[in-house]
Amino acid sequence: MPSKGRMSIPAEIRDFFQIESGQTLLIKGQPGTGKTTLALEIMNCLCEEMNGMYVSTRIDPRRLYATQPWIKDIIPPKNVINATQTKLLESLKGMGKDLTSYYSVLDFFRVFFDEAEDMDNPMIIIDSWDAVLNYTAHLIGDARASFEQNICEFARDLDTHLIFVSEFANIMPLDYIVDGVVTMEQFPLASHSEGSMRSRYVRQIKLDKLRGVEIGQKAYTATLHGGRFRFFEPYREHKDARIANDGMRVPDTAEGRISTGIPDLDQVTGGMKYGSCNVWEIDHGVGKRYYQLLTALASNAIKNGRGVFILPSIGYQLSSLDIFVPTNVIVAQPEGDDPAVWGKELLEKWDDLRERTGRPILNIIGLDAIEFTFGYKAALNLTNLMVRNWKETNDINVLVVKSGQESMNMAIHTADTYFLVNELNGGLCLYGVIPRTAPYNMLLEDRNRICLTPIV
Repeated sequence: MPSKGRMSIPAEIRDFFQIESGQTLLIKGQPGTGKTTLALEIMNCLCEEMNGMYVSTRIDPRRLYATQPWIKDIIPPKNVINATQTKLLESLKGMGKDLTSYYSVLDFFRVFFDEAEDMDNPMIIIDSWDAVLNYTAHLIGDARASFEQNICEFARDLDTHLIFVSEFANIMPLDYIVDGVVTMEQFPLASHSEGSMRSRYVRQIKLDKLRGVEIGQKAYTATLHGGRFRFFEPYREHKDARIANDGMRVPDTAEGRISTGIPDLDQVTGGMKYGSCNVWEIDHGVGKRYYQLLTALASNAIKNGRGVFILPSIGYQLSSLDIFVPTNVIVAQPEGDDPAVWGKELLEKWDDLRERTGRPILNIIGLDAIEFTFGYKAALNLTNLMVRNWKETNDINVLVVKSGQESMNMAIHTADTYFLVNELNGGLCLYGVIPRTAPYNMLLEDRNRICLTPIV
């Protein structure tokens, strides 16, 4: 089956439907988790044009196309079946059924499979299956399992892929009958810090069962941004990431602000203000993958003619390709026994760098490295010294903190902006505490370009 442009569903689901015709899949989850959008996206990715059929207990064709206009090429109006309770029972009467027989309902659904038999690689979505069972409970009685088994046999015998959509996330008899089960979920992001300011909800797809397919990853972060389903693969670490003065330059966002080097992040923040303190907290599990954020920021500042001072966070190492380090970049480490002496030397280095460029500089400070070298109290005093200097000189500053370090709580009280980077299903999630923002999935694309997509 052909895919429609960039594959927006996990490869495991694509492979599942390519095993053979007549695959049956159950998509389940609580209301509002994105089940219908996922089902339609699967159909969009894997169906031939005009080979989809949508049996809906919710909406008619007009409303479906109004909310999901991109599905028109896959599901023609004649293939959108209104199966609301009134319409379903009217259709059964129209077929001459006496509405007292289990087989009358079975025959009603058999008609759809007969129509799909003339299509190439057809797919049917029944949304929602729970409503169908509820509307016909007086006919099916205690034969629900037999009824569901017969519906699945129709799909297999007539080589028609079938997707059931269910509003219930718990285990049900249908789980054992269908070939595959996936669950859509929304859950709060885990945070190692307390407080409602950090509560964010994200969406994921769980691959519970896909017969015949090796499940490489049990769960993927997903979004319904723009009304479309999209999943996110794990965030890859680019080995050639380096601070460079070549490549594309991102202009500063406004007078008195600089660009982060990431256009999507500039849209969220408006850029970084002169004289501001911007705290980036790195949560457990992120590892070294946040380096690209710093690389993008520092590289763009250089391209815009700005001096850059880097005090690396613990474990952060510049790429081996940074051996040229431009003259307007200074890299230093906290050292010595007297933090006051080191702090004075630090201010002198900033003055020197500022004189070279004739404008405010960008400081990237690993606060964890200062705390590790001099202790919490000295880190507190040095931070106060730095913040006062930044306000006077209009330097732009990023404090990198690690979740759990003692000085982290102090850092948030000095912050003009505060962003947190989390690990999420192998990917990276970034969101703002100050200002409060939605969670964003970070994706490293070609040429080390970082893109942010809202997780909604």
